Amino acid sequence: MSCPRCNAAVPFGRSRCSNCGQDLKDYWKIISLSNIYYNKALGQARIRDLTGAIASLKQSLQFNKLNTNARNLLGLIYFETGEIVSALSEWVISKHYQEENNDADIYIGEIQSNPNRLEMHSQIIRKYNSALDAAKHGDEDMAIIQLKKVTSQNPKFIRANQLLALLYMMSDKKDNRIKALRILNNIIKIDVTNTTTLAYLQELSDIRQKADHFSAKPEEPKTNSRKTLPRLDENDQYKTITPYKEEKPSVLPFVNVIIGIITGLAVMYFLIMPHLKSSEAENVNNNFKKYSENQAAADSSFTALKSQNETLQAKVESLKKEMEELQGGGNVPGDSLVEVYEKLFKAANAFLNGDMEKAARNLKEIDNTGLQDDAAKKTYNKIAETAFVQASEKLYIQGRDAYNGENEYAGAKDYVKAKKFLEEALSYNPDNTDAMYFLGRTYQQTSKPKKAKEYYEKIINDYPDSLRVADANRRLRELGG
Repeated sequence: MSCPRCNAAVPFGRSRCSNCGQDLKDYWKIISLSNIYYNKALGQARIRDLTGAIASLKQSLQFNKLNTNARNLLGLIYFETGEIVSALSEWVISKHYQEENNDADIYIGEIQSNPNRLEMHSQIIRKYNSALDAAKHGDEDMAIIQLKKVTSQNPKFIRANQLLALLYMMSDKKDNRIKALRILNNIIKIDVTNTTTLAYLQELSDIRQKADHFSAKPEEPKTNSRKTLPRLDENDQYKTITPYKEEKPSVLPFVNVIIGIITGLAVMYFLIMPHLKSSEAENVNNNFKKYSENQAAADSSFTALKSQNETLQAKVESLKKEMEELQGGGNVPGDSLVEVYEKLFKAANAFLNGDMEKAARNLKEIDNTGLQDDAAKKTYNKIAETAFVQASEKLYIQGRDAYNGENEYAGAKDYVKAKKFLEEALSYNPDNTDAMYFLGRTYQQTSKPKKAKEYYEKIINDYPDSLRVADANRRLRELGG
């Protein structure tokens, strides 16, 4: 362990630093508390209590921000729950505090070694944010479509699964509530103590999955196979049998037949035909009424479809505009979200490799208003805090050498390159008074005294404690200022 005051090596348990005499009792207590919370988080992670593990690791890092083991474990848990940006941020910070023998190198390398995986994670973030925005504006259907894509690409993304389950729960359909229950049952296996998931499951406690039962068909009643015979009238058994008697021919039957035919025709003409005509007219009226109803329904359906089509067209235009904005096109200036995160990853990689100038150049190209995640902004600020200062110092040295004709410019002063390096150094660190002074000297040597005076006066007025104030006063006197 190192002394927090003089950074000298101190054996564990020593109550006082042998180099500077610093009392280390409280320091050892703080380190022990950090390790206790880290060990507690390990146990919680083993039983899938990821929410509790995150809380314990954050408490551990509050006691000791240099506990890289706790920070690396926190990154792994974030990665397990689908929070890729937060995971990378923790590993980059861990690498900053411990450059050698750090497992964060392995984790970062596995992600950066596969550009397709990096692109997939960027798309997941973009689709989740799009779904969240759609849900906030009441477009649940579009949000569900986007979230289905997100959860299919990363089934462990807990926040996306929770939002999808919530949208299903908001529906009154029982099938959707069953879908929500299935989603929550899957993600509770990832983080068994997630309070949001448990609250949603409590809301769905009335839902129980039941097996489908086929209703049995009712048995058909058995019929008697024997034909029912007509029942004889008992009186027929006792009728008298009359003897046979031959009848004489008569015209009366023919007359009765003719009268019956005439009567039947009259009945058909006066009674049956009007009824048939009335029935036919009623059928025609019913058909016309049905046709009118169908036509009205078709017109109504056409109007509804037309309205729905206009709504869908508006949604398509909105999505096209949103896609153009995300890709850097349309009326929104700047890079797309994916390009912004790619530049941030490049800057982080250069930072980890010690190339501060390259890291600063990559950060310079980023519009940090495009960073939508707090962890990404934190990473940006952490890298910029170191990279900009070191890059400015390196560029100042190059500009000074070009002005003096030293090192690689030995024997050949180059005021053009000196001006370029020094101006770039000030763009990264406007408070670099060394670069400011030599830029004034460059303007003085190139016969631009007015510009030279501006930089000398800026050092004197804005940085009175700078070591360059005396030099700036001397140069102003040379210029008659």
